[in-house]
Amino acid sequence: MSMRAERDIALCAIANGVIKSKVMNAMIQKRIPYAEEWHKVPILQRRKFEGAKEVCIVITHHEKAAEAKVQIGALDEEIRSRVYFDLKGLI
Repeated sequence: MSMRAERDIALCAIANGVIKSKVMNAMIQKRIPYAEEWHKVPILQRRKFEGAKEVCIVITHHEKAAEAKVQIGALDEEIRSRVYFDLKGLI
């Protein structure tokens, strides 16, 4: 079931729970609205997503997407490198 409102967009995918928490906390601190959806990862794409069978898709309002990307970009490289903006084949 999708939590997306009409003007919301899928921003990125995250395969790791710790990384997801850090990204969500960064968004909360800047008051960027978000929701999450869980999507199954096709077998042939699992390598790209750390071998995960399922990933969290972060949803945000389309007017906040650029701000959200800036906040994610400001996080440590260890976190940024595990946030996937290419959602082809997932949604």
